[in-house]
This record gives sequence, structure tokens and C-alpha cells, in this order.
Amino acid sequence: MRNALLLTALLLGTATTARAASLSEQLPAGALLTLETKNAGGAIDRFAGLLVSAVNGFVGEGQGGQMIGGFQQILKGSLGQEAVAGVFSVGHAGGTFSPELLAVTRVDKLSGEFFSSLMAPKKGARVGNYTFSRQGDTFAGMANGLVYVSTNKDLLMGYLGRLSGKTAPRLMNSVAYTVPQRAMGQQELSLFVNFSATAKVIRGALARTIKLPRLLSPLVDALDTLGQYAAGFTTTAGGLTAASAHAANAQGKDQPLYRILTDSTDFAVQNVIPADAESVVASACHPESGAYLGRWLTRVDLLDPLGFLTDSQLASHLERSARYLGHECAQVTLAGGMKSGLDASTPLSGLDYSVTYRRVADMDAARAQLPEYAASVNAAIAGASDSLKTLLKDDTLGGMGRSMPGRMGAAAAVGGAAADSSLKMVDDLLGNLKMVYAFRGEYLITAFSQTALDAALDETAPALAQDAGFVAAGLNMKFSAGWTYVPNPADLSGEELSRAILSGMGGEGMDTALDDLEVPDTAEAPEAPAVAQVPATPGQSGKGRPAASQTNSTDEMDDMDPDMMFDDGGLGDGEMMSGMIGGVSDLAADLINRYDGQSSQSTVQGNVITSKSNVLYRW
Repeated sequence: MRNALLLTALLLGTATTARAASLSEQLPAGALLTLETKNAGGAIDRFAGLLVSAVNGFVGEGQGGQMIGGFQQILKGSLGQEAVAGVFSVGHAGGTFSPELLAVTRVDKLSGEFFSSLMAPKKGARVGNYTFSRQGDTFAGMANGLVYVSTNKDLLMGYLGRLSGKTAPRLMNSVAYTVPQRAMGQQELSLFVNFSATAKVIRGALARTIKLPRLLSPLVDALDTLGQYAAGFTTTAGGLTAASAHAANAQGKDQPLYRILTDSTDFAVQNVIPADAESVVASACHPESGAYLGRWLTRVDLLDPLGFLTDSQLASHLERSARYLGHECAQVTLAGGMKSGLDASTPLSGLDYSVTYRRVADMDAARAQLPEYAASVNAAIAGASDSLKTLLKDDTLGGMGRSMPGRMGAAAAVGGAAADSSLKMVDDLLGNLKMVYAFRGEYLITAFSQTALDAALDETAPALAQDAGFVAAGLNMKFSAGWTYVPNPADLSGEELSRAILSGMGGEGMDTALDDLEVPDTAEAPEAPAVAQVPATPGQSGKGRPAASQTNSTDEMDDMDPDMMFDDGGLGDGEMMSGMIGGVSDLAADLINRYDGQSSQSTVQGNVITSKSNVLYRW
């Protein structure tokens, strides 16, 4: 009996330690991108719960669960167990390559029946223990509790061969995949991107066609230096936890980018940021980052026919910023900033609540350089304004003009005299936009609004470092690559969201544009001939009743089936639209208000940058 128990224990121990390879690990080596799920049933239930509550708001209490429940169970029985989709570069005759997709999921009985119903019964091929057939433009099959599909036959056959035990390079043996995956940890839903492999494919394709030009070479070098990236999240009862791991390529040719990616520092900026800030994103900013950005602006400027970046000398000033800037930077949204973004008619209103902090390493050099730097930024803004107006004139306020936000788009849609007013709106939007700056302690504070700058300079305001919520987040400020802190935001009402949606539709801008038009004197216009009244059509009169032909008599209208008519209660189009938007806004506001803030921490070890986040959300 004792020997039997010992044997059982050994077998159980072997079963737990000899873990079967996951579906993703059996993929061919060299994946450019993967999307993976693992034990994601909890996440599916939580997101489905949100969807059910939203549907209930439209179709009635209890109806949402009936509509979504079946599909939810199919998802839990497939993606909720384990699934992976990968993109691969597959070679063809003549040395060409094409991106191809391979996806596979485990299925239970219910989900298996569902997927089987989507496949036409055909005679197919067999690879080891698995069969597949051509299904339209793809190749798919189902066997041994798996459903698999691919856009390339050879890719699918290679994967099925690996599942059947064939020896071949696997993703699980690829260092490019395993390093960031292990640093990230297992997640319910995750993403993997191999930038270096993608750069290799792009470089090869360009070399065969146009020979890699000097203008594109830095782009490919930067992509190669990004290395590999993995990110994912797992839902919890209190929200979700997220993690990412970025394995930068230490052998990449873009070494300045590598140094920027792997920079770390000790943070003290929390001692000067106001405690009531609504969002803080702090990061280690290598002093070389300004010069790096300047070089990219110079490359972009080669494609700019107007050359306002060259005229402003902005790139030159960015390169010189390395002489006086330190390793800390933070982008801060001040109190009131989040709701300010709801007014689409003034798209830059958020700048009144946005400031940037940069640690200064050489204060004397900074004070000497900043006047010229600010002047170059403002010159670039003025150049951008002139360029935008030139493009709008050349476009005659067509498609580009109508796509502009708020009042400019509305004026463009009206055209004519209102088109001229939209050019004035560009001046109103960018004409007063100027960079302002000041120093506080060891930090340079920049903004594009004096209001925001004054708020950041208020030394009577409590500092974020002393805020109880910030302290409770437990963020480590030593040897850090960066951190994020967002306290519980103020709730948003459905009415506020409705106004934002209506503002984004350009209603106010249309009224303003029409006011600018010269309207002919109606007294000089000839009297219009009398016409018979006709029933209104939806979307034209404001009434929602179906239109009848002008030849229809009253008797014909009386004979119409009552089911073919509906009563709108005398509501106009605007009232009906407002009511619809109000209902949607209330639901959206409820989903938004469940978000209670987040925090994250990033660290660097060697060439790997890892981030851990905690998002508070009431499912």
C-alpha cells in the first residue's frame, strides 16, 4: 500500500512539473506578432457583464443576458480556455515574402459544434493526428479538441506537424519570444511583437525593390533597435492588472534610441507637482532625447515643401537641450483637465490644464538657452498655422476642411463666405498658441497656456508626494524607468457627455458660420407661388411620419395599415436625436464612472524594461 501511494505521488509530481507546451509555444519560430488568451473565462464573464448592462439599457432589464449568454458560453469554451493567433512572414518563389495568419483555439463541445457549423464538409488532407481542408480563401480544420485556420497551407501543415511531434524550430525555443514573455508573466490576454524580425523583413523587401534609400534606412534601424515587446492583462474582482516587457535590441544600429529606451533615474518631481493633478506620467528622459527628436524633425523637414521647421531652427535648439536637461520628465494633467476635453468646439481647451516638467542639470545654461528655444517653438507653431491655411485654401475647404474639428469643420461644410471664416478660425486656434515656461526648484516647467503655467507655479498648493492616495500606491522612485499615477477621477454625468457629443457634431460651429453669411433681403425676392401642403418626410421636416405621394388622397391615407405608421409624439428630428444621444450618454457615463484610477511602475534590468500596472474598475 505504501509503495502504491509513493508511486501515485511520483506520478502526480511528474504531471505537474512536466507541463505540456501551450498552443503558442508550438508555433513556428519567427513569429512577427501573436495575440494569445489563456484561462480567460473570467475576463470574458466580466466584459460580457458590461455588455449585458449596456444592452439592458436599450431592450429592457433581463433581455441583454438572453441575447448575449449563448455567445458568451461559446467564447468561454474556446478563447476562454486557450487560443493564439500569429502573423508570420512566409517565403515564396523568387525570394518574395508575404505576411500570413495562423490561428488555433481549444474548444469544448458547445463551441466545437459552433465552429464545425461554419466549415463546409469537404475531403481534406491529414498531417499526423490532424486533418484540414480548404475553406474559401483559407485552410481550416478541427481535431483533438482544437480548431485551427490559416491563410497559408504550408504554414498550417508545419504547425500541425509540430503538434503531432515533428521536430522543427518552435517559438518556445526562441529567445526573442521567451525573454519578454517570462518577464511579463502569464496573462489572460497578451500581445507579442517582434520589431527586429519585422525590420529584417522590411529591409529585405526594400533591398529587392528600390534598394534601401538613406531616408528610410534610419526608420528600419530604429524598428530593429526596438527589439521585442510583450504586454497583457488579467482581470480581477477590483479591476485588472497589466504587465509589459520590452526587450530592446542592444545590437541595434540606433544606439541613441537604445540609450533612451533603457534609461532610469531617481525621481523627485512628485515634490513639485500639485496634489490635485488628475494624471501624472513620469519617465526617465535621457538628455539625448531632445537631440534624437531634433534629428528626426530634420529628416521629416526634407519632405516638407514649406520648410517652416527649418526656418524656426527648432531641431537645432532641441539638440542643444542635451547640455542642460537632466533625466527626469513628467507630463501632468492639472485639476479640471479631463472634463475640459469634452468641449469639442474648442479642441485646444485642454492646454489650459496641461504642463510638462523637466529636471535641469545646468540651470545657468538652461536660463541662457530657453528664450531662444521658446522663440523657435513659437515660430514653428506660426509656420504650422500658415501651412494649414495654405492647405485649406488649396483644398478649397473640401474633404480636408470638413474633417476639421468643431466650428472649422462646420464652416467648411457650409462653404462660400463661411469658408473664409474658417481660415479666421485657424488664426483663433493657433494664432494665440504660444509656449511659455518658468523654473521651479530644479525643474523647467513648460506649457502652452499661461493659465496652466500659473497653476503649476503655485507654491501654496500641496505637493503630490504628500497626497495620501499617492503614498498608498507604493510607487518606487529609486532607479526607476518611470511611473504613472491617476487618482479616482470625478464622475461624469450623462448630460455632460451629451453636450460633448453634440459639440463634436459641430452644431455651434454651423450656427456661427451661417451667421457670417450675407443673407439676401427677402423683401426684394419674388413671392413664391403657393403650393399644396405635403406630408413631411423623416429627416427633412422634423416629423417622423412616413411620407405619402403627393397624388395620394385623404381616403388613401385613411386606408393605410395602422401598423405601417408610427406616432412620434410630435417630436422634431432634433428632439429625437437629443433623446437618443441622452440615452446612450447615460449608459456610457455609467461605464466610464466605474473607472477609479490606476498606477504603474517601470523598471530596467539590462536591456529589458518591465512595467506593472494596477487599474481599478468596478465591473
